[in-house]
Amino acid sequence: MRKLMTIVSLMLLAPAVSQAKTLDELLVEKGVITKAEAKGAMASGSSKVFYNDGSRFEFDNGFSAQLNTVIRSSYTFVDADDGGANTSSFNVDNARIIVSGSALHNEFSYKLETDFASGSDSDGASSPELLDAYIAWHPCDASYVKMGQFKTVISRQYNTDIYKLQFADRTIASDYFDLGRQNGVGAGWDLMDGKLAVNVAMYNGLSDGEGQNRGGVDTKHSGGVSVSWKAMGDIDAFSEGDVEYSDTGLTLGAAYLFDRGVRDIGAGVTDEVDSHLVSVDATFKSKGFSLAGEFFYTSSEGDIMEEFQPTGWYVQAGYFVMEKKLEVAGRFSMVDYDDQGTSDESMEAGASINYYWWAHHLKAQLGYDHLQDQDVLGTNEDTKTNRVTLKLTGWF
Repeated sequence: MRKLMTIVSLMLLAPAVSQAKTLDELLVEKGVITKAEAKGAMASGSSKVFYNDGSRFEFDNGFSAQLNTVIRSSYTFVDADDGGANTSSFNVDNARIIVSGSALHNEFSYKLETDFASGSDSDGASSPELLDAYIAWHPCDASYVKMGQFKTVISRQYNTDIYKLQFADRTIASDYFDLGRQNGVGAGWDLMDGKLAVNVAMYNGLSDGEGQNRGGVDTKHSGGVSVSWKAMGDIDAFSEGDVEYSDTGLTLGAAYLFDRGVRDIGAGVTDEVDSHLVSVDATFKSKGFSLAGEFFYTSSEGDIMEEFQPTGWYVQAGYFVMEKKLEVAGRFSMVDYDDQGTSDESMEAGASINYYWWAHHLKAQLGYDHLQDQDVLGTNEDTKTNRVTLKLTGWF
């Protein structure tokens, strides 16, 4: 009877002291139950903590959270055989914290991602940078509407998470043509039983002063659409290399973005420029072999600025000589700047040996790249750079 009265009294007092101690803690402190009994009572609830591509927390009120960390560190030796300075450097390229999850029993989802090493301050030192930050509503399992900051639609390789790349870094073509992240609103649908994915989005735009972590500076916006079709089989085109050892599959994709924005075209002169950007991609995988490529095209023209049409492409392939462990890969990439860059065109040829301890979660990549800029403006000569990179990636 005395024990029952103590429990009842503590239950009545619990709301007043809940800011300091839980009911279980009070019961343990008063000797009513043991610590083991308190832990057992907590474990008997429907909340769960487990690992599934990240540390997951699921609660019986329909809320979930997932925590991921990404660390990419590297050693890079650069041989600038055009007379430039050689460098030998250890770096932390990425140090990310990603928080994602759902609310109201998966009706809403969210993502917050920041990188503590990808930005740079006025002295050139690494600094934190906000990457993704959005909330999405899912009216049904096959559709979503989201608002916040996220990646733009151009380039499948850019839209592949950085820790799922086949090489230490993205190609020069993807780096030149992707539009980074922007603030905006987007929607997407999975059709044909998941075989076809369609995404549309509207962003602040490409006017000077707009972009990642920046608001709009005018009333103009950009709009884009991307389509991905699983033409054969069921492979993950946003995971480079066939670490899954997939059955034979082929995925095709395309993206288009239109922008009208005010830009500085030099000498302090601004112009209203219309831009059309297109990317087309294909990914093939079969039992450890992978082949992927993209083509990029841009057309920009203003009231003053004449039309220019840079193009670019890349192709890369890989094969696992040890199943799901040791992979060899090669690639080639090129960008033609249509006389609007610091050189006429750039080329990249590279090879990589990758060892996977735990798929893309934990891997090492040893790569060599030969970079060449042709007809550098002001010199009419070519510059050549050789680069060796050892990269260690952990995604947990």
